[in-house]
Amino acid sequence: MKKHCMLVTGIRALSIVALLAYRGISPASAEPEAYNLPTAGRSESMIVSPSVLSPWKPAERDRTTAKDLKKRDEAKKQSIAALFQQYNKKLSDEKAADYALYIMQACKKFNQDPLIIAAMIVNESTVRHDALSKGGDYGLMQVRWRVHQKKIKKKYPQIEKARDMFDPKYNVLVGTEIFSACYATAKQDVRGALLYYSAGNERLADKVFAVLAKLEKEYLARLENG
Repeated sequence: MKKHCMLVTGIRALSIVALLAYRGISPASAEPEAYNLPTAGRSESMIVSPSVLSPWKPAERDRTTAKDLKKRDEAKKQSIAALFQQYNKKLSDEKAADYALYIMQACKKFNQDPLIIAAMIVNESTVRHDALSKGGDYGLMQVRWRVHQKKIKKKYPQIEKARDMFDPKYNVLVGTEIFSACYATAKQDVRGALLYYSAGNERLADKVFAVLAKLEKEYLARLENG
């Protein structure tokens, strides 16, 4: 009986992994408990707008040439950098380009849409790397250190203290991973993931979608003219 139970459990585990692979989610990104995510109430309003670009999927990338991918990536980077400078007038061309690059790198790692992460940054911190909320949220993506610090330190030994979250590259990396976990929890629903990330802040989610629509329009224009 014990061997039978172990066999059934093993089959179920393999089935889950296969389902996640089919949906384009890596098993690691499908473990939201790893970051002790806040609970967000779900509602009928958690519906993704058709205009929102979905996260990259391996199959989509396979059908696209390297030249096309490079063109898309460049258009996204330029669109993100330009957007950031609109919201933070003090941001230099170099830093805006760096932030956009960090987003592209993190999103490729966790299979997320860079435009969504960029829109989140605009609303979370107004693109200020040293932003700090009263609740202890740090940096560009307002990472809540007191909630996630144990997991962050364990996975990223180079991040030792809260103030390390002011480093744009670390902040975007960690924030994107947390959002990826939220996205898996919300069953690949962008609005639901935003609500999980912000502990149910519907107003913030609406603002992210508004910026996202603007950014998507800019990206498509650059892609067409590029």
